[in-house]
Amino acid sequence: MNTSNPNVSKFYTLATAGVFLIAAYLCLVNLDYAALWHDEGPTAVHGEILLQQGDITGWDGRNLMGHTMLNEDLRGVWPPLMYALNAAGFAIFGIDETGARIVHAIIGIATLGVFYLLLRQHLPSHPRLVFFIFTFAAWSAQLLLYFRQSRYFSMMVFALFLLYYLYERYWQSKNPAYLPAAAIVAALSFFNHYAGGAATMLSLAAYHIFFRGRATSRREWGLFALCGAGVVAVGAFYLAWLGVLGGERSGFLDFGAQAEPYRGDLSPLALFLWKMWAYIRELFTADWISWPVFLWFAGVMLLAWTGSSRPARRRNRRRASPPQPPDSDFPRVATGKIIAMGALPLLLAMKGLFVEWVWRKHVVAGAAVLCALLFSSIGAAPFNLKNVFTGKATFGMHLFQFIREVHRPYRDSISAVSNYLLQNAEKDDLVYVPSYADRDVLIFYAGDHVRFCCFLDENTLLPREKVAALQAPLYIEENTPDWIIGFGGLSEELVKQFAARYAVIAKLDVFPYPTQRPELAWHAFSPLGAGQSGVFILKRLDE
Repeated sequence: MNTSNPNVSKFYTLATAGVFLIAAYLCLVNLDYAALWHDEGPTAVHGEILLQQGDITGWDGRNLMGHTMLNEDLRGVWPPLMYALNAAGFAIFGIDETGARIVHAIIGIATLGVFYLLLRQHLPSHPRLVFFIFTFAAWSAQLLLYFRQSRYFSMMVFALFLLYYLYERYWQSKNPAYLPAAAIVAALSFFNHYAGGAATMLSLAAYHIFFRGRATSRREWGLFALCGAGVVAVGAFYLAWLGVLGGERSGFLDFGAQAEPYRGDLSPLALFLWKMWAYIRELFTADWISWPVFLWFAGVMLLAWTGSSRPARRRNRRRASPPQPPDSDFPRVATGKIIAMGALPLLLAMKGLFVEWVWRKHVVAGAAVLCALLFSSIGAAPFNLKNVFTGKATFGMHLFQFIREVHRPYRDSISAVSNYLLQNAEKDDLVYVPSYADRDVLIFYAGDHVRFCCFLDENTLLPREKVAALQAPLYIEENTPDWIIGFGGLSEELVKQFAARYAVIAKLDVFPYPTQRPELAWHAFSPLGAGQSGVFILKRLDE
């Protein structure tokens, strides 16, 4: 099929638009289908505080949250942009799950729009391939799950795509106005996620050096360096103002010192290597890519590289050029540049190129491969990750499972516990939740009714004078909670500590961990049964 035909090009453009509209619907539908989970809760609370107080602080007037990530002034040290986006969502749509998630979902939709423009930049004469790649991204269950989170995910991908789009626009037009625009986007990426923003800028720098370094003039090198230095200076000033750079509490490890170690007692090198293996494995076992497609793409690129590196043989210049093979216009290099930009969704371009290659061989086979890779995780077989809760491989029809999930209520432990407290606890009762992750998200739902207490001790990293000024029941040595919430149970130490003064008055039949989080290794696509765990509610006995 000749995709340069105007009618064919129009057909694929309209088909791409249809895919985009369906993806936009899936980004926005039923954003309140489940309660906010552990990582979304603190972001939402900070956004609510920002809206009400005009400041990013962990103290909302009743409860303190995010204590492991607060500085000496009790300000949150995480990047502030996601809080501002949440505040905007709350101001327009109300303080609930929809308000927390909708701005991020809208940015996810805008991300797909920029992605389409980026594909058109690199593949202007291949509308069918653009359609294939775009469809794999827009209908990726995992990407849609990330876009629907009240976190930094959608903005991170949006900034990266937009940065590369502005970069290419500069090289097409040589208009210097695109450079400060790109610098602003890079700064937004940094203030959305420190590590993600730094990785975005470094990936663009590496991409530029590899593909356009020789074509860059001294003046352009100076402009690029000036823009990069400006972003670094602004970011460094903000981190120094927070106290993350310089001072007695430099670095994030100090703020997260109370968190559990990630992987036992491994050495730093072994831990790094283990993490890299885990991350690489998940690239293949989720839906970003598949082993067969990766091996095929690696082989194609290797053949292209070895073919282009061979010295040309001297031939009779008068001899006519041999006819080109049918796949001479196969855009492996252009697609490889897209993949080299360095974002997980861009790895899906490998699948699109593979389907294009098969399609050229046989249309029916290409359609079959498209459906298999798009609607199922068969490309990961037999290396599918096992769900950490069920022990079963994550093989399945992820897109259809995702669609089913967001069109029905999703019962979760956070909503079950918050509803219980709102119905049974008295106003200003003290509630102790041992897990900071569960507690911080519960503040969003029940913090106006109860007060969360007893999670600081004498070894806290927070300044004691600042904490004392809050006049809040935060120290476990000084306060006695009315309620204790045990997600999945309580440790033996806590049972011994509270056994004589508390009684279990309820056991909520709900799985204690939020399985609707976006990582497919954790995501069950449907609520799990409580089994032997559930959530235990303890109440203080009348003395």
